[in-house]
Order: sequence, then structure tokens, then C-alpha cells
Amino acid sequence: MISQALSHLDLPAVIFNQLAIAQEHGKMALALQQTGLLLQSQAKQKNKLKELLIYPCFILTFLVTMLVGMKVYIVPQLELSSGKNNIDIFLELILLILILMGCGGIFLIIKIKQKDEYQRALFLVKLPLVGQIYLSFYQFLILQGVGMQMASGMNLYDICESNKRFQKDSIHAHLATKFINGLVNGKNILELIDEDFLLPNQLKVILQAGESGAQLAQDLLLMAELKFEETQRNLKKILNLVQPILFGVIAIVIVVTYLIVLLPIYGMMKGMS
Repeated sequence: MISQALSHLDLPAVIFNQLAIAQEHGKMALALQQTGLLLQSQAKQKNKLKELLIYPCFILTFLVTMLVGMKVYIVPQLELSSGKNNIDIFLELILLILILMGCGGIFLIIKIKQKDEYQRALFLVKLPLVGQIYLSFYQFLILQGVGMQMASGMNLYDICESNKRFQKDSIHAHLATKFINGLVNGKNILELIDEDFLLPNQLKVILQAGESGAQLAQDLLLMAELKFEETQRNLKKILNLVQPILFGVIAIVIVVTYLIVLLPIYGMMKGMS
């Protein structure tokens, strides 16, 4: 299997499952192309993010260095005790925020790695800012896989039975087990879709239209294409927000720095007048 041959790339299990489905049902070129484009886009966005972070991080480092210099050299010469105390408080606040962010990032990474793939997906799609990207990405893979299987003539029950063979606790295997147990217990398929956060609401609309067979498969593949495009749009949108947010933080640091120095001087000049 091509998916097994690519295991050394250490990609998410959901992608390997998708490639296995594609190879079995004749859509290998499409799956490789779209998955490759998404991974390539993700890698480009990461590199661009690093480039965008260099300049704001340099400015923030310079501002912190300037604050330390003001505390050590300028404030003592002006004999502004309140200014020195304010700078101490501000520097401690910045240090506390950086420590909390670092600890939070480490805790988040550890927590994510401890979860299986399905629970990890549920956790990632609920994160602020990036959650929508992960949600559209997982929905794209799920819809494309089901669409390819239906296009080859399989019904929903056969698809679930086939997907149960994948790695335990993977997204495909978890959804397959959940749907089989639900259908056996007499649950409606629309209810099962509602109960799972990873499945899009548009899927209910397609199923309620009463289509089946090849037409249903085409609708699912078309919806997967839309989710694919949505994932790429969301990636670009988040990246475009990074620099404005960082420059906003820099502006706040600059304003606070000026206030720390200028307000005591203004008060001293007012007292002299």
C-alpha cells in the first residue's frame, strides 16, 4: 500500500487512512494531489509565519532592552522613584506573561500528544483562531473518503465495516464504530451526525435530499472540494492576522513606556511651576 510506503513521513493517521481508501477505490491521484497541496500550503504558511515573527520579535526585544536601560541609567539620573517602580512592575508583568505563555504552550503540546487521534481532533477543532482550520481540514478528509467509497458502490454500512479495520482510535475507525453501534441500536443517521462535532451540518442536508448511489457520492466529493478550499482560505486568513496583532502589542508597550517616563516628569514640572 502506498500509505504504508509513506509511513516514514510521520503524517497524521487520518491522512494515511485517506490514502488507503483512495488506493482501494481508484481515486489515488486526486487524494495525493489535494493532500499534497494542503500539506505544502501548511508548510509555506509556517515558513511565512516565521518570517513575519522575526521583525515584531526584534522590536519587542529592543523595547524590553530599552526599558531595562531606562531603569538602570535614565530614571536614576532624573531621580524619579515612581518611574523606577513603574518600570519594575511593567517588566515583571511582561516576564510573567512570557512565562505563562511558555508554560501554557508546553502544557498544550503535552496534553495533545497524550490523546488518541480522534480525541486530539476534537480538542484541536475547539481551539481559538486555529480551530476552524482544523475542523475544515478533518471534514474535508472524512467527506472525501466516504465519497470515494460510495462512488465505488459501497453503502454506508459497508463503509463503516471497512473503516473499522484502521488503527484503533483513529478518526475513521472511531466514526465507523460509532455509526455501526448507533444504527444497530435503532438510532437515526441524522441524529448520529448531530452528535459528532467533526461532521458538517451540510451532510444532513445532502442525506435529507434523498439521493443515493453515484449522485450522493458526487455530492459528497463536491462538498469535500468546498472544505478543501475553505481550509486554504482559513490558513491565509489566520496568517494575515498575525502581524497586525503583534504590532498592536508593540504599540501598547510603546505607549506604556512613554507614560511611565513622561508622567513623572510632567508631574515634577507641574510641581516646579
